[in-house]
Amino acid sequence: MNDGMIEIDGIKFESRIFSEGFADPNGPNACTSRCCQHGVYLDPVERDRILAYADIAEKYLDETQTKDRNKWFDNTEEEDIDFPSGKCVSTEIFNDKCVFLDKKGRCVLQVAEKEEEMQRFSLKPFYCVLFPIVKVEGVFQYDDFCSGDSACCTASHESKDKMVEVCSIELEHALGTSKYKEILDYYRNNFATIKKQEYSENV
Repeated sequence: MNDGMIEIDGIKFESRIFSEGFADPNGPNACTSRCCQHGVYLDPVERDRILAYADIAEKYLDETQTKDRNKWFDNTEEEDIDFPSGKCVSTEIFNDKCVFLDKKGRCVLQVAEKEEEMQRFSLKPFYCVLFPIVKVEGVFQYDDFCSGDSACCTASHESKDKMVEVCSIELEHALGTSKYKEILDYYRNNFATIKKQEYSENV
């Protein structure tokens, strides 16, 4: 973290989540799937849930992906306190991209959720939903992994709308609706003046 830390009701945030937005005003909503090329770490519980719905997921795989379920995950467990079970595994890379990324740059797990009318994000891993925000040692912070390569994930001080607002879907998924509203209220009460001042100076 380069910009300090803010704690709100026991939840810790890197302060740039409240002070920076994105180079592309749509932020993650303009996703180019560049971050997805490298796969993701997920809780073993998430892996098991995906495998339980493997027949459904397979329906949406294309010819650039594999239906061999033994090639979907690297099952080497690592200790990590930021996962509910305290452990994580990772998705595999197939054809130079995450095994669940189709040729159109779409996550087939998310496609399956929508097409099968399942609950939103019931299959897509937590950290896939959250990106470009991550949780490291209990602190929600911005991940600059794709900064400069993809405008959708490149932080900018000049952005009128800050991450805490633009990443509403991501943060609400991570925190829950009521807790996210509390965080948003904190932002508006404590950063609104700064935001207005920055915006007026850049107009």
